[in-house]
Amino acid sequence: MGVEAPIPISSKLSDFNNIFRRIVNAAEHPHLSIPETESGRSRKQYHRLMNRSLMFASVGAAVVVVGFAAYRVYAARKNASN
Repeated sequence: MGVEAPIPISSKLSDFNNIFRRIVNAAEHPHLSIPETESGRSRKQYHRLMNRSLMFASVGAAVVVVGFAAYRVYAARKNASN
């Protein structure tokens, strides 16, 4: 399920520092401790595809707008010089 293995602790070896660090890390990032399911994975892939598609469409629209504005400036200067 993607869950980490239990952490062995020995009080004889004074290994408490590692366990406290792992507990704090799990508390700071609780979403990393939840196993990922197949439906969650496919939903994440769908959202990634949609975000990339929207980014591509936005960049394409920006290029068209900038190109059209540049053409209007060019046409205005050409008409002004005649």
